[in-house]
Amino acid sequence: MKGKKLAGSRRLVLAFPPAAIPQPAMDSAAQLARSLGASLFGLFVEDSDLFAAASLPFLRELDVHLRAWRPLSHQSLVADYAAIAQALRRQLLQSAAQLGISADFAIFRGDPRALVASGTAPTDLVARFEPVTNWALHGAGIAFGTVFVPPNARPQSGPVVVIAREATNREVQVASEIAENANIRIVLVDEALEGSGAYWLERGRAGGPRLASPASLAMNAKHFLQLGLPRASLVVLTRATLERLEEPLRSIAAGRPEPWLVLEDRQPE
Repeated sequence: MKGKKLAGSRRLVLAFPPAAIPQPAMDSAAQLARSLGASLFGLFVEDSDLFAAASLPFLRELDVHLRAWRPLSHQSLVADYAAIAQALRRQLLQSAAQLGISADFAIFRGDPRALVASGTAPTDLVARFEPVTNWALHGAGIAFGTVFVPPNARPQSGPVVVIAREATNREVQVASEIAENANIRIVLVDEALEGSGAYWLERGRAGGPRLASPASLAMNAKHFLQLGLPRASLVVLTRATLERLEEPLRSIAAGRPEPWLVLEDRQPE
């Protein structure tokens, strides 16, 4: 069965932190956007609480260049934010141009969480440049899903790995479309088979997958989470799956470089 098209959800919103992003991580997000057939939208939020705090005379900030503390001033905050935003915009446009996808960038000032929520549609995917181990810091959102791009992320080859109980589940359908668009293999890790290391392999679409073992993975009677996951360009799962298997998945994800797409369990019609 062909995966549900993500028509109308062809935008990957990059929720930038007020810090530098490694170029390979930006390139990894752009690679995912191309697989989704999506455009990139960089959203940089200047935290209004910091500007309010800058008016307090007793606050200090650490100048990493001078290795000394200095007063937190409105002027220095504006300059710092402007430099970070300029660098992020340049990186975003560079990554998008290399892959031939459209990109836009916007700067807002306010509460970061509120602006990310208000600046996204229910059909968007929101990319956060942090590991999936931080997923619990973000409650269920209104967006279609959240992509966690770890700082050590980099574009890489490999299948789309989806963790699900059934080959007909929505997360498998979404992963199937991504794999089909990118012309790569999809690997379904069957989380319901607690006593085996079963994987479902299929190229492109997930309809009628065959049970098999990836040649690169030594299989035995242990649970697949004890074996880890095969090398991947993307891991797809739902919030419910991540909550149900939180401890082993957090352990697996801790040192892995690929993005993890966490789909919300209730999707808009």
